[in-house]
Amino acid sequence: MKNVEAKCWPLNNPKKERAVKGPIKDLPPSQPKVLVEIISRKGVNKCHAASFLFLCFAKKERLYNMCKSNLSPTGPLSEEALEKVRVKLEKIKPADVGLEQEAQLVRNWPGAMLERNVDHQSLPSIKYLHLHECDSFSVSTAIQMGIFCMPPSSIIPLHNHPGMTVLSKLIYGTLLVNSYDWLDVPEPADPTEARPAKLVRDVEMTAPCPATVLYPTSGGNIHSFTAITPCAIFDILAPPYSSEDGRHCTYFRKSSRKDLPDDLEYGVTAPQVTWLEEFQPPDNFVIRRGLYKGPVIRT
Repeated sequence: MKNVEAKCWPLNNPKKERAVKGPIKDLPPSQPKVLVEIISRKGVNKCHAASFLFLCFAKKERLYNMCKSNLSPTGPLSEEALEKVRVKLEKIKPADVGLEQEAQLVRNWPGAMLERNVDHQSLPSIKYLHLHECDSFSVSTAIQMGIFCMPPSSIIPLHNHPGMTVLSKLIYGTLLVNSYDWLDVPEPADPTEARPAKLVRDVEMTAPCPATVLYPTSGGNIHSFTAITPCAIFDILAPPYSSEDGRHCTYFRKSSRKDLPDDLEYGVTAPQVTWLEEFQPPDNFVIRRGLYKGPVIRT
């Protein structure tokens, strides 16, 4: 592995530059390998590459600071505050989170359709890259930032986000999104019984595309993802899951029940209604912790 040389700016002193030299595998974790690869390419101006690194740091820091200013322990301070965070999330690109190499592979993807006959006994594992979790911005604000990297044909089953606001940005790739909200009818006495839900989204998304927002009771709070190509989803959870606070993740599947509730919401049609029931995902549904290679948030 040949040596490379790069210049970067520490986050606590952007005017002070320092050089890093050594094999790629020996560089500190805070140096995104995408930068090292860019600098090692023939004909790339090192100053431009170093500026690229600083921009990657700065863009994610601005997103974090926007979350810090506009999110509270119960979610966004206002719709306007939420929109500010969404706009910042919109600007995040693969290179900003150390995923440029993976995104480049997807750009060259042959375009094969999703395999319908995938062997569900050996589903490809999904990786979760943990970027940041904070339970105290100023008083007791809590958010969690992370990226789900999904190989083609992988599936994250229907699951909910109780009492949470979630912003999501598809960083690269193509996936199917299926989402629901509960109908406004009395909940069953037995929480394991099927409940009626209305379809919110059933779409195919390809990056780049707008960031999406789901709310505690609207926007498709219960959703599933099915990867068509390799893809990555950047999530901001406000607040994060917490069993102690009653925010635990529950998985659902479609029930065989087909009847309609007695009091169907105005504007909801029969084809939009689906009964969902709780279930435990199969043992081969695995989300593994991956190594995040992008800029580290300093707090």
